Amino acid sequence: IYKVSIFSQEFNSKIHQKNSLLNLLVEYLPSIVITIANFITPIIFKIIVSFEDYTPAFEIRCTLMRCVFVRLASIGVLLITLWTQITSCDDEKCSLCGYNYKHYPCWESQVGQEMYKLMIFDFIIISAVTIFVEFPRKLLVKHCSFKIIQWWGQQTFEIPQNVLEIVYGQTICWIGTFYSPLLPAIATAKYFIIFYIKKIGLMQNCTPSQKPFRASSSNFFFLLVLLIGLILACIPVGIGIAYIPSSKACGPFVAFNTSWGVIPYTVNRLPAGLQEFYHGVTSEAFAVPFFVFTCLVMFYFIALAGAHKRVVMQLRKQLAVEGRDKLFLIRKLTEAQGAISKISTTQLRTPPTLQLLHPHRLQADVHV
Repeated sequence: IYKVSIFSQEFNSKIHQKNSLLNLLVEYLPSIVITIANFITPIIFKIIVSFEDYTPAFEIRCTLMRCVFVRLASIGVLLITLWTQITSCDDEKCSLCGYNYKHYPCWESQVGQEMYKLMIFDFIIISAVTIFVEFPRKLLVKHCSFKIIQWWGQQTFEIPQNVLEIVYGQTICWIGTFYSPLLPAIATAKYFIIFYIKKIGLMQNCTPSQKPFRASSSNFFFLLVLLIGLILACIPVGIGIAYIPSSKACGPFVAFNTSWGVIPYTVNRLPAGLQEFYHGVTSEAFAVPFFVFTCLVMFYFIALAGAHKRVVMQLRKQLAVEGRDKLFLIRKLTEAQGAISKISTTQLRTPPTLQLLHPHRLQADVHV
């Protein structure tokens, strides 16, 4: 990804024919490589984890964490490459500006374009796999009797993989929102379409997964993965806002050294009361008590969750004991019924009992 990104930037800086197909392909080359890598690596990890002796639940989490690491690392490598190219200066004029203004006169637009490309190619790959891979695979399995095709089988709907795709797209949206404000609208339209594509693919092309999946136990894990994506999105955006000089050729922060400079400028233009409120909220006198209060609330909820967990464990033990008691009572009841049936059979074989069971005697008893 690093080599491809550098090659794409250098190639686009040298070629001036903006309408050529080759230039368009090279411009989208980093996004193509990242998307293809994200499509291939889950298949490789699925093959690797099949040779490892893991439980089904841990196997799902291990595969998901590997795929998350690869996907988020690919975005991180792309951003590091962009920051390296943007901040690399070869002459004194470039050093005065603080960024490579010759190749990146509007570097914020360049970062937004890269996130836009990743979003578009992710949508293309998801749609293409559903239409051109899963649907033909279903037709082959349904209408062909070859052993290899039947062994291949239909596509299974993997919930962790689909959750990973959502986390990946959400991370791209978080990173690109600051540099491309319309990217959330594009992401909303993308996932609205993908939802129905996935729904049709699930109902028509996929079979249920053979591995058990517990949504209740994996919900926290999925939220943790989403939190990792949010942290990864905040770090490069924060560095770009606070440390990298803003573009001098375009953008809303031309008059400021960095994008963060607009915040003090805006605060200084507020009324005096709002300025005092802002300085009070951002001061240490407010931050330290607020942090302590947040920690106390967090510890309270952690203790409450621990108490609820202990209660659940006690209830589970109680249910297990009650289940064993019910089995014991059922066994005793069965033994008692067996003993009663033996006694009844013995009584039926005695002569008085046989007299009582005479047809005329039974009819008389019925009339009575």
